[in-house]
Amino acid sequence: MNNTLAVYQKELWQYFRSPIAYFVVAVFLLGTGYFFTYNIFSTGIATMNETFQSMGILLLLVLPVVSMRLFAAEYSAGTMELLQTLPLSPWQVVAGKYLGALTILVMMTVGTWIDLVPLYVFGDPETTTICAGYIGFLLLGMACLAIGQFLSALTENQIIAALFTVSILLGFWFVGHLESFQSAPGLRQLFVYLSFSRHFGEFVLGLVRTEAVAFFLLVSAIALTLNTSYLQWRR
Repeated sequence: MNNTLAVYQKELWQYFRSPIAYFVVAVFLLGTGYFFTYNIFSTGIATMNETFQSMGILLLLVLPVVSMRLFAAEYSAGTMELLQTLPLSPWQVVAGKYLGALTILVMMTVGTWIDLVPLYVFGDPETTTICAGYIGFLLLGMACLAIGQFLSALTENQIIAALFTVSILLGFWFVGHLESFQSAPGLRQLFVYLSFSRHFGEFVLGLVRTEAVAFFLLVSAIALTLNTSYLQWRR
């Protein structure tokens, strides 16, 4: 636990020493504020449903900037070899870096709470639906960061890591649309099950289903396990 905490503290220091964390959080909050304002004034309905959908897509675009440096920066700086010689297991390295990235995700999430103030002042939103939306948002972010961290471990170039991550995340988001092009029921169910947007959409509607929670946790666990196995193989 102490080793994981040490890696976690190092990651936070790295994030806030550079402008990456400030840039990502600022861009995300500005984008969320814009979508919130637009949705409220265009629909006249005091809900977070449309804003959550916009937040989900925006998340796919900004989180790769957070995850791209997790391992790629270590490779390019030549510090990965030093990290591997320390008395740290691959899992401790992966967990520490992942927790550091999750901290940025939590900061982004908390920052959007300012949008809730006018909702409760001028409207009567459903708190349970909003809570479900935020649970889905965090689970979606956890899965995205796990995938991005694994892809960062596969390359020394941060830009390539970010581009691959964006491409894969967008693929998971839109894969459900391929359902209508499939005649085999098994393939149709598979595409629907793999769709990030379908599972996230259930949370936005206020449904916290075990299947959706398990899906995002499973994706995160698989990506982190692959990440750990790859680091073990590099040793």
